[in-house]
Amino acid sequence: MVAASSSIGDVNGEKGELIYQGLNIHDLATKSTFEEVVFLLWHGRLPKRAELDELRKNIAASYELPEPVVALIKKFPADAEPMDALRTAISALSFYDKESRDLSRAASIRVATRLTARFPTVVAAIDRSRKGLDPVKPRPDLNIATNFLYMLKDELPDEFDAHVLDVALILQADHELNASTFTARVVAGTLADMYSAVTAALGALSGPLHGGANTAIMKILLEIGSIDRVESYVKEALAKKKRLWVLGTPSIRRKIHAPPTCGAFQKRWASAKAIRSGTT
Repeated sequence: MVAASSSIGDVNGEKGELIYQGLNIHDLATKSTFEEVVFLLWHGRLPKRAELDELRKNIAASYELPEPVVALIKKFPADAEPMDALRTAISALSFYDKESRDLSRAASIRVATRLTARFPTVVAAIDRSRKGLDPVKPRPDLNIATNFLYMLKDELPDEFDAHVLDVALILQADHELNASTFTARVVAGTLADMYSAVTAALGALSGPLHGGANTAIMKILLEIGSIDRVESYVKEALAKKKRLWVLGTPSIRRKIHAPPTCGAFQKRWASAKAIRSGTT
């Protein structure tokens, strides 16, 4: 049964292909930036230099959060589920966007630009608030990936780490009609505003059978603690028939996460990081 059709993204696990607007993810991950891919997904083509500069300028101008949203984030319980905190903060942003209910193409691009710019700011603010730290104000001179890492630690990341995150954002930018995308399209199909659609999508994404698996994996990694405990942890978990979560949807896990795509990038980054930190 065909649920929907889209020219934006295509996941073909059998062929090991991930396509954005007709362009292969291998080329985009090695030759483009996340901001260029954002433009591609919105407009169906890569930007010209002036268009990319304009997008970067508009994103940078939208990094900062309305002060009431920052105050709200600071009031979240420290032990709240991160996805619950993210969902609530993103929903609250709609109060301070006068164009939120303007569904014209031009206004929707502006709203999407603000959302794209503010998502990293929200996530960084939530993380720091959970640790009892004040949020770090974003820097308009930094791109999205670099700015996010800067806001997390209140220090500039090195170029390697920023590049790794930039490529990771490209790889995760669109995965066809997954559960959260489907949810967003259903809500948007009722002519609800973009914030409602994205908030609903975040609710779907938080589920353990979707993006929530990432949270479960992080908890497992924290529980394992060190690399020397990996094998014993897995054996014990299997003996107890404990569920072990993995990354990626079934179609993606077949081949997209195998070389030469995500898996290859991950191995290259891990190797480079180990050499740089002297932990090989």
